Amino acid sequence: MNKKTIWFIPAIGIAVGIFLLSTFLKIPFQVEGVSSLDKIEHCFAYFVLILSFLIAYEKAEMLTLSRSIYLLVIISAYGFGLEVVQYVFFSYRYFEWIDALANVLGVLIGFSVFKLLNRG
Repeated sequence: MNKKTIWFIPAIGIAVGIFLLSTFLKIPFQVEGVSSLDKIEHCFAYFVLILSFLIAYEKAEMLTLSRSIYLLVIISAYGFGLEVVQYVFFSYRYFEWIDALANVLGVLIGFSVFKLLNRG
């Protein structure tokens, strides 16, 4: 395996994990009286996802401004798209606008944090 491609394994694993948790896997964990925890989890998952891809591209010496903006758009679309997939294909899952917004917010925060930390 190429040294540059090895950096993408965690990012791809996170993307697959998010897909599985958003579609096929049912986690019966619920905190009584805490409805916003789910939104924080969505935001955090996509925060970690974009950071993992940005770091992978940076370590592989393939990160450009246009590629980082492309990642921002694609990962945001992935988060929104999974909400649509839940609605269309899974009777025990629901499309929620607030979840889609939390996904995109996580992407934006992760992108911003990465850019702030890599200015120098």
